[in-house]
Amino acid sequence: MKPTENRLFVDKTTTSLVSYKIWCQFYGVKRRFNIIYWLLVSVILILVFGARSGSFVNAFYFVSFLVPVILVTSWYFNNYLIPYYLLKKRYGRFIILTVFTVIISLDIIMIIVFIAFILLAKYRPDQLKSLITQYHSFPSILYLTVIVNAFFNMVYEYLEIAEEMKALSTKKNENSNGHLIVRSNRQTRKISYGTINCIESMSDYIIIRTTDNQKIITRERISRIEGKLPPQFIRIHRSFIVNLEKVVSFTRDQISVPGMNLPVSRTYKKKTSEAMLSNT
Repeated sequence: MKPTENRLFVDKTTTSLVSYKIWCQFYGVKRRFNIIYWLLVSVILILVFGARSGSFVNAFYFVSFLVPVILVTSWYFNNYLIPYYLLKKRYGRFIILTVFTVIISLDIIMIIVFIAFILLAKYRPDQLKSLITQYHSFPSILYLTVIVNAFFNMVYEYLEIAEEMKALSTKKNENSNGHLIVRSNRQTRKISYGTINCIESMSDYIIIRTTDNQKIITRERISRIEGKLPPQFIRIHRSFIVNLEKVVSFTRDQISVPGMNLPVSRTYKKKTSEAMLSNT
């Protein structure tokens, strides 16, 4: 594997590991929150409607019948509709699928409620009317709890994205604040990565061009110096390495850094394009 390929691989792997670690952390918190949330909702509904109807047993039956449907609806809404449509700004499809989800869920709930009314009333019309009066608002309250749950899950999604961006930004700053140590003019030079525009090969020597227009010449092969650089540096030509953070503009055949236009060779064209697009 070439040094450029290796650095790109390491960078992507590190990014993936950081993202996975954060995702696992937030997923665990989110899962625990949802379990506690729905347990509390179930207990509160049983207590409220049990006290209202005078029968905690009937309230327990209604919760047992309907909460599983609401749980599936909530899971589908939070884990599919929100991340794949709402957060990706596909609002039209999000609204359409949400409406269909609510319609299907309501149909299932109405069937369950109808069966529950008959079973709990023991086929007696007088008790059936009383149950309908006491529990007519039950489905609406359940859907309200889904909306509240979705709000809290969206907050967790936002925190997850913010934490991931913060971690990646920290890693990026660490790379920028590092230093390259070279020998030049019989001196050991410590050059900050963030000040390097590009590196040019001159056979057995390289020229390090910095943001303050310095040209630091050192006896080193470009292939060896490439392996010492962080992932923000990419090889675009057998004679050039550029700092992605210093790129002013680019095409498939050329990259511009302050004061220089550098060619992109055919060998490095594909990986250069991928690196540039992922850095924008």
